[in-house]
Amino acid sequence: LEAMIDTTGKKPHPGPGANWMDPKYGPVGATTHLGTGMVTVWGNDPKGHKDNAWKIVREIETDGAGVFIRTHPTSDYVWADQTKHPEPEVQQSVQVISKATGEIVKTIRVTEEAGKAALHMEFNQDGSEVWVSVWNRADNSNPTGEIVVYDAKTLKEKTRIKGLTTPTGKFNVYNRTNHVT
Repeated sequence: LEAMIDTTGKKPHPGPGANWMDPKYGPVGATTHLGTGMVTVWGNDPKGHKDNAWKIVREIETDGAGVFIRTHPTSDYVWADQTKHPEPEVQQSVQVISKATGEIVKTIRVTEEAGKAALHMEFNQDGSEVWVSVWNRADNSNPTGEIVVYDAKTLKEKTRIKGLTTPTGKFNVYNRTNHVT
């Protein structure tokens, strides 16, 4: 164990989070919180940026508590879901955050269908697309879930893959085995 990082958020998600090169703080890691609408960003380079190592450098307030956060080295953005928020409109939206400034640049309403939530973003191998799951919380045995594909630069929807049953996790094997988060 290198360090314990105290955060003001409630229940930081223990998943892989997201990692990128911040122009101000150097290499950083980030996670969402299961109980707070927040993304916590910390320095994670004790050799090259020891002043920021294992310290919180940004706390970004989001509209709702989330589970998944993802980025790609070729992307200017970090994507965070808000699936733990009680309001459907927030559950159905993801927030896109600038890696350079920590500002939320766009909130995307992925679905407006009752009982559904947007979660788990995953980039394709070259980082040109972001795939977001739409999960049917009301009836997870019914194949009405979707994967919505976005252009990673323009943030515009490209297509929808429909007729899926709770497509929560869709893991890009290349990105995962090469620690592209």
